[in-house]
Amino acid sequence: MKISTIKTYIVPSHISDSSWSRGKAWLLVKIETDANIDGWGEAYVPHDCEIVIAAFIQSLSRYIEGTDPFRIKHFRTNAIHAFAQMQTGFHLSCAISGIEIALWDIVGKALNKPVHQLLGGHCRDRIKVYANCFSHIDRTPEEVTAYALEQVDQGFRTVKIYPFLNTHNISQGIECVEMMRNALGPTIDILVDLWRIADSSILPPIIECLNRADVKWIEDPCAPENIAQLTNIRKKANQSVVTGETFSSKLQFRSLLENNAADVLNPDITCCGIIELREIAAMAEPYFVNLAIHNFNTMAVGLAASLHVGSVVPNLSLVEHFPRFEAPSRLFSNSDWQVEQDGCIALPTEAGLGVSINESSLVNFEYQASPIRDWPDH
Repeated sequence: MKISTIKTYIVPSHISDSSWSRGKAWLLVKIETDANIDGWGEAYVPHDCEIVIAAFIQSLSRYIEGTDPFRIKHFRTNAIHAFAQMQTGFHLSCAISGIEIALWDIVGKALNKPVHQLLGGHCRDRIKVYANCFSHIDRTPEEVTAYALEQVDQGFRTVKIYPFLNTHNISQGIECVEMMRNALGPTIDILVDLWRIADSSILPPIIECLNRADVKWIEDPCAPENIAQLTNIRKKANQSVVTGETFSSKLQFRSLLENNAADVLNPDITCCGIIELREIAAMAEPYFVNLAIHNFNTMAVGLAASLHVGSVVPNLSLVEHFPRFEAPSRLFSNSDWQVEQDGCIALPTEAGLGVSINESSLVNFEYQASPIRDWPDH
């Protein structure tokens, strides 16, 4: 069996627009073989970069067309050493990962095995997920709390909020956290993403608030490159410090581990890929550091890959889930994984990733550039 063709499909951001928040562009990768076995992958798309990463994938196609799809590690190595000449960067890592995930889908289908069985077999058959409650609109504490309660009603036992995006109004952020804890009660876990707050002087009252509210983790209190500040925050906070969504290689995560700068690593499945993510998790194990899979992607291919990898990683904490992406993902896929009342999704058992894509639906999407982003005030 040889790879014959690589195709890319952009799902424009307006497809996933919702009343709660504007959407995000997704980039799907289809790899066809001469054995009529196709595989689907997904590449992470930073804002407004979908065309760039699709171009990277097409440039990489000549490095993989005509080759054996089972040689996944060889492809990754060749892409980094020969194509990139060791100058990888985040965007190229996303492109490589999109292709790699599709290769795993092909191999699973060819062997009639789910991907998790090819990765050593699952440690768990139920994967705990959390509901991301982000909105680009400056929401009131009442609105955020109501939205989070809706997710709890759907089965989630953990929710993530962003109460301090607009750092000129710390008091409103504190009010949001306190209101959320009172409304959800003690049995629901709350995660807080600080989105790399620029002004470290405002962290002490925030951390004090999060301690009072028994928040489970603080995500990205500063840039992950700021090792000294992360280490200092870990000493003062009762919560797990989580970081790493903008990192894409073992080398970057090694610094966090060697400097004891994080309790939980948070790599994205579609910018690290399956192999790299597993190796990052293995690196973290001897440091007693857990892994949470960042997944700002479709609830089709992106979530499927996350579930398979999450099932085989012994030190898994959580997998990210975007409830508002469920309906738009079903416009072109059969993805219908249910979050049950324990906050978990059952492990897929079908061959490959276990998700089918309707290619004709993807062709019908008319591409539109993402809207210009309005950054939160800092």
